[in-house]
Amino acid sequence: MTRHGQARRELASRWASAVETTAYLPLSRAELRQRLAELVDAMADQLATGQKPQAAADAGATLVRLHCTDWRSLRRTVEVLGNGLPELPELSGTEVITALGMLSASFADELRRRTLEQQEEVAKALEHVLRLSEARFREVFTSSVIGIAISDVDGRLVRSNRALANILGYPDGEPGVDNVFALLGQGNNDQLRHAYRELVGGLVPRFRLERSLTRRDGELVWVYLAVSALHDDEGRITHHVTMVEDITDLHLMQAQLNNQALHDVLTGLPNRQSFELRVESTLGQLDPSATVTLLHLDLDGFSMVNNSLGQQTGDWLLRLVARRLTDIFAGERAVIARIGGDEFAILVENSPTTPPAATLAAKINEELSEPAYREDIGLAASASIGVVQRPAGGIDHTELLRQSDATLRRAKRKGKRQWAIFDHRQDAADRRLFQAAAGMPGELENGNFRLDYRPFVRLASLSSPGGADGAEGVGEDRVPAGIVTVQALLHWDHPERGQLGHDDVVSFAEHTGMVLPIGDWMLNTACKQAAAWLARFGASAPPLAINLPVGQASDPDLTAAVNRALRATGLPADRLHIGLPVGALLGGESEADDNMQVLAEMGVLTSIHGFGDSHGGLVLLEDLPVLSVWMAGWLVRRIAKRPGSVAGQALGDLVPLVHNFGATVCIPEIQTEVEATWWRSAGADLAGGDLFGPASPPEEITARLAAGAAFQAG
Repeated sequence: MTRHGQARRELASRWASAVETTAYLPLSRAELRQRLAELVDAMADQLATGQKPQAAADAGATLVRLHCTDWRSLRRTVEVLGNGLPELPELSGTEVITALGMLSASFADELRRRTLEQQEEVAKALEHVLRLSEARFREVFTSSVIGIAISDVDGRLVRSNRALANILGYPDGEPGVDNVFALLGQGNNDQLRHAYRELVGGLVPRFRLERSLTRRDGELVWVYLAVSALHDDEGRITHHVTMVEDITDLHLMQAQLNNQALHDVLTGLPNRQSFELRVESTLGQLDPSATVTLLHLDLDGFSMVNNSLGQQTGDWLLRLVARRLTDIFAGERAVIARIGGDEFAILVENSPTTPPAATLAAKINEELSEPAYREDIGLAASASIGVVQRPAGGIDHTELLRQSDATLRRAKRKGKRQWAIFDHRQDAADRRLFQAAAGMPGELENGNFRLDYRPFVRLASLSSPGGADGAEGVGEDRVPAGIVTVQALLHWDHPERGQLGHDDVVSFAEHTGMVLPIGDWMLNTACKQAAAWLARFGASAPPLAINLPVGQASDPDLTAAVNRALRATGLPADRLHIGLPVGALLGGESEADDNMQVLAEMGVLTSIHGFGDSHGGLVLLEDLPVLSVWMAGWLVRRIAKRPGSVAGQALGDLVPLVHNFGATVCIPEIQTEVEATWWRSAGADLAGGDLFGPASPPEEITARLAAGAAFQAG
């Protein structure tokens, strides 16, 4: 038996033990467990596959058919399944609430159907008994667990049974009133009298309704009324019989399930479903000119708490955040909800005293950052916050929630504990970008990506600005200094956005989860091209450089993917230069660290890119097999504007430090001879950029390599 099967059998056994003492069952214990095991299997299978849990409804009806009609049968069923189903490895808690709701509703419907059948039988028996056998009628009347009252057409009580007195809290067996309307009306007599008049008038044969009554001791009881007419031998209506069923426990349990379906169990706050309903309702009720503020929060680094201190501590922190948010907005007309694992949302109906968005964001982080102690550990939180402020009119709730989510994502891109307010122009631009990114899987399948190759030269080969050893210069009509490596760059000719370069393609891929498919395609395509150059130009063919994004650098399958590409294309490992980003390596003991070590053992040339914005990168040169470093492109562009600045001097000072570790320094995106001269004087080794030829399709690089070979031969 599988682990899942064993867990289900144990749950079915606990369920059987819980209900078998609540009623007389026409089954042996083994038969009961088998029936309940079949129901557990059906519910778990449907929930695990995302289907509507119809099996839960079948389970509720089956309980009634097995004579488990006592309220304790349902309560124990809900307790056992509510605790047991989420523990099944294949399920989570969200689906279980829906299933229990369906089970309870089906139990109630089946019990009501069965009760109605019994009521019909009782009603028929009463008519027959009144005509034929007072003794038989008295037996049914007095032994029924359902309250029964017989009244004349004016509502005067003729007789009632003890069950009715017990339901209404009269221990002596007498209801204490002589009129059915006084007995059951309790402040809503008009509706009840109207229903009885329609019955007596022959407009309806019977009626049923659910209502609350107040017992003699003041407690509220929920009852289900079923009222039928009694006829004499000539068919005239002479009396009506009112049957009263106590459904208080079932009603309270249903209310509890409804509450759980709309509230977060952990914090007691409204959940996402409830919050969306509240937002929709609020927008519909407010004056269109009234303004609302929607704040969408995501706790920073919350997974670190769960992973280091355990889920119980994480739950404690979430409850703390919920309480503090509730306190912050206590003076506002606000709805606070937990809408995800560590995400919260607040909708505020703005008033003249509502603080500005910046003040609210600052107040939230100020309160959340105040440490609270659990087991002598001071814990606090911070949040990234997206804020939308706008009039209630002219927007539906789904768009408002989308805007807050998009704004939160934009805030998170700026770092931790940041906030951002919704910007229509930025949102429109982002949506266009995301729409373009969403089409990447199809574009990759249809072959609409290509690789361009950026040549790199040795800076020391440049004899002077405008000239080079062995070459007349670097202009388009001159043969440049020898190409020592080429960097593969992604290019996408998008049908709507036009030419998209490497950085944009990588950014889109990270947003859509396409980093690995596109990265593998890039690796295989570039290795194939490098192998072709090697076959044609031999040892003078330049090595291939590929700088990986974070997602691919940290992929556990990276080294296997590189090995497959090398074997498929026949490219030697020492002709491939793989660069991993500094950001993926600085954490220490990461998957990216292991990947670099294994790649170096395979013979692949290894480097790091995005270097220069932190001296922490120097540590990597000491701990990892780094053969070269690539300066961050954005730093190169910034230094180009002010090479003599303090920042420029500091960046230049890094070059000899890198050399001390035996690594070379590569400078991308060189645009002018002045920049090339500056970096050459700083001691950098390799450089690429438009000055030495832009990134070009492979055939253009082939032509340049051929021209260089011819020049050298001449």
